[in-house]
Amino acid sequence: MPQQTETLWQIGQAGKGAQEFSQVGGWQEEFTYVVGSDPDPINQPQMPSLLVVPGRKTKPQSKGKQLFSTDKLNIQFTLAQSYSTGELTLFYNFFGSQVDTLLVDGDPVTELVGVGSGKPTKALIPLPALSAGQHTLTLTTERGLGDGAHRIDYLKLEGVVAPQQPQTLPTLQTPQETKETKETMANEETAITPLEVSSTQEPKKSYVPDSQTGLHDYAFWCDYAKKQAKESQKHPHTFRRGRIWS
Repeated sequence: MPQQTETLWQIGQAGKGAQEFSQVGGWQEEFTYVVGSDPDPINQPQMPSLLVVPGRKTKPQSKGKQLFSTDKLNIQFTLAQSYSTGELTLFYNFFGSQVDTLLVDGDPVTELVGVGSGKPTKALIPLPALSAGQHTLTLTTERGLGDGAHRIDYLKLEGVVAPQQPQTLPTLQTPQETKETKETMANEETAITPLEVSSTQEPKKSYVPDSQTGLHDYAFWCDYAKKQAKESQKHPHTFRRGRIWS
């Protein structure tokens, strides 16, 4: 499955032949373009599109005016995250026959040979590993088969999108038994335990009549008689007169 990429920045539009680039500024030995400071970097980038050979005495002229050009082009950009080797790709299109050298933070990365003044050279250049923060991409050109200058069509930097980690729902876990948990459970069990029964149980009393004393427990039989009297009051028997037959 191919990796998903995103455009980190772009300067100019592919296939327009640098017509959208600014033409005001003349020749500069070195020009630094800061990504993010340009109000419209795609439709009207404020950057020289003409890259010329260093030390060239005659600068390209247009109606008596020097064209917006430079011997050395620096593109300063900032990365929000770190990228491994090959996770950043530079798209670079230009017209001309010169040999370009690409550097990143002052270190040479590759050389690009133009295919001709009327044909666009389309290059996809994997960049080395770069950490989060500010970096500088530098382009210079050397005299080739042409007139010592070529036009930049467009530049674009793409980065690999880091895959998102799937969100997992938290699983219910049984809390581990700790000393506090055991004490809490013991307290709860104590709270819901019925009233404690006295460990010293009274001995069973015998209420069987005794020929010597009459009863083992006189108080019990007194209470029993009283209860029977109360029961008889609750349910009295009606007295019915009867006849005596002789």
